[in-house]
Amino acid sequence: MQDNRRRRGNMNLHYSLIAFIVLVIFVILSLTVFFNIETADIIGSSIYSAEEIIAASGIEGGDNMIRKNMGRAEKKITSQLIYIEEAQITRKLPSSIEILITPCIETASLETEDGYLIVSESGKILCASEEPMEDTLVFIGAEPAEGLSAGMKFASADEDKTEVIYELMEKSDSEFASKITSFNVTDRLNISCLYENRITIEIKSVADIDYKFRLAEEILSTKISSDAEGVLKMLENGAQFLSNDDLEQIEQTFEMNMETSNTTEDTLPPETEAEESETEASHSTRLNFE
Repeated sequence: MQDNRRRRGNMNLHYSLIAFIVLVIFVILSLTVFFNIETADIIGSSIYSAEEIIAASGIEGGDNMIRKNMGRAEKKITSQLIYIEEAQITRKLPSSIEILITPCIETASLETEDGYLIVSESGKILCASEEPMEDTLVFIGAEPAEGLSAGMKFASADEDKTEVIYELMEKSDSEFASKITSFNVTDRLNISCLYENRITIEIKSVADIDYKFRLAEEILSTKISSDAEGVLKMLENGAQFLSNDDLEQIEQTFEMNMETSNTTEDTLPPETEAEESETEASHSTRLNFE
């Protein structure tokens, strides 16, 4: 009985050893002989050829797909080929790989001292331009950080402004925001945007931006004519719309008041000026500390 148990134990050990040796041999063959890359399929539209994409990846025919770091190859593609947003490499055993390409789309034009930086949806800098690119969202006062170049992710010199810009870019997918042509983020706490190139919306900060957009959309669609021009001020408990005529009237009234004030000061008799000086002096107070 005891001999049978010993014999079974030895057989189990023998089989385990054989299985381990087979596994080791399979792993060695997998990393050397088997699963070597022979073909690659490139999927997705791109301005780059398949040869350019493969060259940028660093993958060569005969490379072992198990040992090859595909994540590193993906990063090489997106860093070397500016207009590729994302590259996803999938192993197709036994000897093929598939590279799925997502091209960059010009999404925003960010103002600089010398012109504009054109960036993709993710904020990848594609190129510099003297003018904003057509059909992109324009950001005035973006204040880019130093040392930015094509292929890098955009960042503002003001970290908080960077977050504001990306949040506004993300919101641009909505139907209402798609009608906004530009944002002025010079002061990130006093942001304004231009709606349909006719109405300036003063949204202040990005706090409660979804609510502000919903309210602005309701007001513009139900209370303001489709050809109206002016300024929509988003307030703490509502909003106020001033047409261009209202703004012009306010400006004229202000200028008239300034002219009247200046005229009054110019025509004031010297005696009156002296009396006013005495009056101002009589309203002053001196405190003596002892």
